[in-house]
Amino acid sequence: MLVFHNKRLVIFAVPKTGSTALEDALGPHASLAIQSPPSQRHMNWGAYAAQWQPVLKRIYGIRPEGMAVLREPVARLRSWYRYRAQAQFDGTEWSCAHLDFDRFIAASLAPDPPPCARIGSQDKFVMGDTGQVQIAHLFDYAQMPVMLDWLSARLGREVALAARNRSPGLPAPLDPELEARLRAARAAEFDLYDRVAALGHLHTP
Repeated sequence: MLVFHNKRLVIFAVPKTGSTALEDALGPHASLAIQSPPSQRHMNWGAYAAQWQPVLKRIYGIRPEGMAVLREPVARLRSWYRYRAQAQFDGTEWSCAHLDFDRFIAASLAPDPPPCARIGSQDKFVMGDTGQVQIAHLFDYAQMPVMLDWLSARLGREVALAARNRSPGLPAPLDPELEARLRAARAAEFDLYDRVAALGHLHTP
C-alpha cells in the first residue's frame, strides 16, 4: 500500500494485479510505503478503514481517495495457481504443484479450501462488509494504459512500469462446467470486474 498525502491518494495493492511493479516505480516517491508484512502490504478496504484511515486523518488531517487495479477473476486465479505451483513452495501447504488447474479451482470452491487454494475475492477487497465499493478509483488490469495515464496526471509525474513477478506460463485450461460453478460462486466479483472493464476506470465518488 502506498500513501501520497500531498496528492490525497492511497494506492491499494490487490494481489496479482501488478502491485509489485507499482511499488517499484512509485515507492520512493510515496509519503508512506507499506511493503511488509504481506497482510499490511495487501491491506484491503476493511482493514484500512479500521487501522490506517484514522491514522492518516490524525497525522495529515486528510481522508485520501483510494485507487486499486482489478483483474479478470479467472485470469487472476490462474496467476495464483501458476505462482503456487513453483518449486519455491514444494513441501509446503501452499504448494499446488500436485494439482492441475481444474482441481485447483474445485479446491477453491470447497467450503473449507486448503491453504494452496484459499484465494480472497476482489469485491470483498474493495467493499469490505459494506456491500458497496469503497475505493474511489478502480482500474482494469487488462487496460493498464488507462490507469497509467490517470495516475501520471494525478501525481504530476510520468508513471511507467517494468514487468515483475510474472509466473511461468504453465498450461492451465479450465473445464467449462467448472468455470460456470466458479462464476456462480464468485458472481459479485465477476459483476464488479465487468463494470470496471466496461469503462476501464470506474469512479465511485
